[in-house]
Amino acid sequence: MLQGKSLEVYQHLSDADVGKYDVLKAQLLKQFRLTEGGYRKKFKLSKLEVGETPDQFVYRLKRYLDKWREMAGYKEDLKDMIIQDQYFLTCDKSLQIFLKEKGKLSLKDMCKASNDYYDVCGY
Repeated sequence: MLQGKSLEVYQHLSDADVGKYDVLKAQLLKQFRLTEGGYRKKFKLSKLEVGETPDQFVYRLKRYLDKWREMAGYKEDLKDMIIQDQYFLTCDKSLQIFLKEKGKLSLKDMCKASNDYYDVCGY
């Protein structure tokens, strides 16, 4: 029953993955940017749309934030997630790469890894 881009995603699956629902779902989510990064971007770049009430806009922002948090697997304080994201965006590229290589970190662990990075690099 897939059509359009969804059908294209399905057709590009390997023979071994065709019958695997989880693989198809992951590829569809990625195609339509329904990922952690996609929801983060929607949350940060959204604006009030024509014909949308302020209440509807705020509700949409809440949904994007909830999905961003869910997709990130973030269970700690939401404030920490937002601070962590802002901190990461302000880091230089080499530190961003270093932190990405560490995988998902808590805010506390990200700070410790950043301090270790700066100690080693002589900042």
